[in-house]
Amino acid sequence: MQSTTTTTQTVTETIQHQLYGSELTTYTGENVTPSAADITNTTTTWDVHTAGDPFSLEITTRAANTLIEQIDINRTIETDSTTTSLSVFSQ
Repeated sequence: MQSTTTTTQTVTETIQHQLYGSELTTYTGENVTPSAADITNTTTTWDVHTAGDPFSLEITTRAANTLIEQIDINRTIETDSTTTSLSVFSQ
């Protein structure tokens, strides 16, 4: 006697990854000088160090708990399995 069993298993999976950043204030520049060590102070001004030379200033600010990165992965894994059994009887 022979018996065959087929089984299908489906796994649906969701993976969610969120990365949050801390509070941040930085500056990068060439030929510029802040008027105070606390660059976050609203009264801080920026002066050109050598007049007539090229200058640049980039100020970056970010609030605490700002979402920086989010990755969502949705996937379905399906597995098919077949088992065949053979039974032998004798007298």
